[in-house]
Amino acid sequence: MKYAVSSREMKLYDRNTSEHFGVDTAVLMERASLAVADTVDEWTAGRGVERKYRVLVMSGVGNNGGDAVCTGRLLAQRGYIVSVCVVGDMTRCSDLLLKQLAISEKYGIVENTFPGACSSDRAYEYDIIVDGLFGIGLSRNVMGDCQSAIRFINESKQLRKEDLFVVSIDMPSGVNTDTGAIMGDAVSADVTVTFNQVKLGHILYPGCEYCGKLLVKDAGITSESFLGREPGAIFYDGDATDLLTPRKRDSNKGSNGKVLIIAGSMNISGAAVLAASACLRSGAGMVRVFTACENAEVVKALLPEALIDVYEDYEPVLDKLEMAMKWSTQAVIGPGIGTDGKGKELLGTVLSYCDKSLVMDADALNLIAQDEELMKLAANYGALGKKLILTPHMGEFARLLKRSVRECKENVISYAKDLADRLHATVVCKDARTIVADSNEKKIYINISGNDGMATAGSGDVLSGVLGALLHMDMTGFQIACAGVYIHGKAGDYAASAHSRYSMVASDIVEALPEVLE
Repeated sequence: MKYAVSSREMKLYDRNTSEHFGVDTAVLMERASLAVADTVDEWTAGRGVERKYRVLVMSGVGNNGGDAVCTGRLLAQRGYIVSVCVVGDMTRCSDLLLKQLAISEKYGIVENTFPGACSSDRAYEYDIIVDGLFGIGLSRNVMGDCQSAIRFINESKQLRKEDLFVVSIDMPSGVNTDTGAIMGDAVSADVTVTFNQVKLGHILYPGCEYCGKLLVKDAGITSESFLGREPGAIFYDGDATDLLTPRKRDSNKGSNGKVLIIAGSMNISGAAVLAASACLRSGAGMVRVFTACENAEVVKALLPEALIDVYEDYEPVLDKLEMAMKWSTQAVIGPGIGTDGKGKELLGTVLSYCDKSLVMDADALNLIAQDEELMKLAANYGALGKKLILTPHMGEFARLLKRSVRECKENVISYAKDLADRLHATVVCKDARTIVADSNEKKIYINISGNDGMATAGSGDVLSGVLGALLHMDMTGFQIACAGVYIHGKAGDYAASAHSRYSMVASDIVEALPEVLE
């Protein structure tokens, strides 16, 4: 796992490095600027053209501007033709920026104030733009000259395309570090060079789309600077199987998990098939599908490996379901069960009588959102110490919290943690960046695998099956959820590669699971 830090956390670690360990901030700035200058060198070397490249350094009035001006000086010393443009109120320049400007002036670097160096007729003048307008502290919409400067950068890029290289320092100017939101306008960078830790805005949408290639360079602010206060968010980008406990060589079908999947209804059969097939493909030893009798032939034909229990619409389910729950070691409930009729009866029975780890998805979530008694049963379930994983998409998440989708999107990290605490559960909030929060964990997980092709019917049913299969592992609910969403997303990436993001369907994700778990 890797950390993703907020602006407040990064500022604290920066301060700890200087004040606790005694590393001068000017030294940190020099190291950061060297990393940016090296990145520019790599771009020019890759073009294979021996000539003088022209660089425009766009500096704000804070320390990010100091990084930019320092980078410009280093590039000038390497033979680049450098112009520095300071954007903003010069009376508010930070001390470090003023120091860098003084050094730059002594090296004969041309300094301009906005818009002197950035008129529209000069868009073709520069080969490289260094974006140092804002760092990680932006908290309100950009406006005035700063907004005009950002638009100049983007318009120049649109005109010049691959002939102009835009590199942002730490964060593309205009992207909110903590949320990834675009604060009015934002620089669309080719490369973003950040230092020591990935920031939340680098991986959250839509900010991540403005970063271009993200490079994490060492400027000297290492994990020692946490001083016991670790970041609150993590993500992962490695091998999926490293997230799982090793499969025992002498295991058998019983010891690899007996999963009960309560899914489907009179008019819905696909949800049960997708969840159960994903469960089998994710390592479950045995799968038992509990579904409406109308689905029996479909399940038998498509999943010969699965056991099946069926119920008639008119009959009570308690006795049959109790037997199936006793057989199982873990369970999944919700995909396609409906929110009236049998759906409510099935969920009430499971929450009242099941004593196994449980994944709740889809209609199970809608049911507890609309029924206070079922919500209390769900909270009780988690409070008894059993693993309980909820997998709402953003609409279901909003219904559970009785808030608008927009508000939930804007506060997804804190709201996911609040819901997890209230239900004593692990909450997997599914979106372009899925968030995992847990009542027993201080950290939240941000999933970066997956793609927009997974926004297709049945994709969530596949995830519930994957999570159901993993529940038998000797891992916490949080660890299982993190692994499950990462595996699901990676399978989606394989499926998109094979079928395209436009053409892939949920069953393609199931078929890709063996490649992820190889």
